[in-house]
Amino acid sequence: MGSRPRFEFFANASTILLRSGGAAVLAAALLLPLLLPGRAIAQEFASIVWKGESHPVALSGASAFSVPDAARALGFSVSRDDTTGVLTLSGKGHRVVVGAGTSEVPVDARVISISRAVSSEGGTLFAPADFVEKVLMPLVGATGSYVAGKRLWALGEATPSPLSLQVAVVHVPPTTQVVLRQSVSARFVPSLTETGFTIRWPDQRLVPPFAERLYQDPFVAAVRFSADSAAIEFREPGLTARAYPLTGPDRLVIEVGRAAAAPPVGEVTPPPSAPPPILIVVDPGHGGAETGAIGPGGLNEKDFTLQLARRLASAIPRALASRVVLTRDSDSAISLDDRTAVANHEKASLFLSLHANSSRSAGAHGSETYYLSLEASDKLGEEVARRENQVLQGSGVADVSPGSDLDFILWDLAQSAHLKESSELAEAIQEELNIVSRTENRGIKQAPFRVLVGATMPAVLVEAAFISNAEEEKKLNSAVFQQSVAEAIARALARFYSRRTPEAVRIALPTPTPTSLAPTPSPRRP
Repeated sequence: MGSRPRFEFFANASTILLRSGGAAVLAAALLLPLLLPGRAIAQEFASIVWKGESHPVALSGASAFSVPDAARALGFSVSRDDTTGVLTLSGKGHRVVVGAGTSEVPVDARVISISRAVSSEGGTLFAPADFVEKVLMPLVGATGSYVAGKRLWALGEATPSPLSLQVAVVHVPPTTQVVLRQSVSARFVPSLTETGFTIRWPDQRLVPPFAERLYQDPFVAAVRFSADSAAIEFREPGLTARAYPLTGPDRLVIEVGRAAAAPPVGEVTPPPSAPPPILIVVDPGHGGAETGAIGPGGLNEKDFTLQLARRLASAIPRALASRVVLTRDSDSAISLDDRTAVANHEKASLFLSLHANSSRSAGAHGSETYYLSLEASDKLGEEVARRENQVLQGSGVADVSPGSDLDFILWDLAQSAHLKESSELAEAIQEELNIVSRTENRGIKQAPFRVLVGATMPAVLVEAAFISNAEEEKKLNSAVFQQSVAEAIARALARFYSRRTPEAVRIALPTPTPTSLAPTPSPRRP
């Protein structure tokens, strides 16, 4: 009986070779992958070389890489939701969530776009190279790029850029907000003590605006910087604080205040008092020497906004149990900052600023609703904000442009805490105005309007129509159209509060018939 042939297996990323004493065995070896049920050609791999170690990363095609392999190679832990197949990658204080179809990747408190969507093959998620380079590598301080010919990432440790900081301390009852604007997004570690609150940025070189600054604030006595930390000294012991990041621009917000007092043991809690009435401040734009835009027929924006504000003051209480306060009820000049000061002093629930739009394009038409943002959502929004932020010399208010103090002051977080509600309010108003103006939905927009800065409540700016359009100027000067706009905004407020204070909503107003003065929509949006 002959000796049994010996087999030796040699494998690489794409082949399996067997060596034996006979040619027949070699032939069988070549057929083996075809004979094994469900067995395909062996998996191809790329490599990530990181901190002196090489890690295999499974490939799908030439340019899709295994997400869990790449994440583990860079030191992330990987957990999988067995129901959805979604992966959570955790490491160095960061959290990344990715699933099949993801092209906008949630990373901590922001979203990063990648060139194409993540795919799922055989239960494994595969992503393009820029997922590794844009999402994972910056989180671990790695630098480098993929060399396709070698199927290799040879990574080095990036030298972190200095983290420049700006500081604002703003008291917005019942808390003080310390806002640290950062040159880049950075991981931070907060810690609370009896006498203060500390933020550390591990492995970062700080460029602070000062070493120490004292504040005359009810809760914050001082802010100090040292090495990789910022320390907030409390005005009194026992205060509480929390920190959270925001983006656009990157900033860190620390809210300092008193902890809610617990009732004494055994004390009977009295029934809750009736909620305070909803108070809405309506701001007719411009006034006095500041006419605002002027239509081709001579209508002043300041006159239209005051007429609309008076109608709105009558329409809102019919739709919503509320009280309405106007920032002006005559042709008087009021500074941009004083308008929100009225709302803050009155402890208003909402702030609405009314305007008429203007454009160099004579055919521009329709309504637009804005809420506050440092960056305009488009060029048209930027132009509208620039125009509304300008005032005449001698009217008591300095010209404010997005490049000046708005750059940081408007992000003092007085308004940022209400951005979500402001967005929802703007959307409700815009939907109602679309019906009145019979135009395409121009969508809600964001822009750096000075008049919205510092409002401590949801705040929006409404451009009712284009006064620069001769046909829309006629509408703006029409009592019928003004009433339709007022009732549309009142309905939007009722919708907004139906999800918050439904008991305050009164019988819905009937949908107004669009005025016959509505122009035929132009085929192109300006």
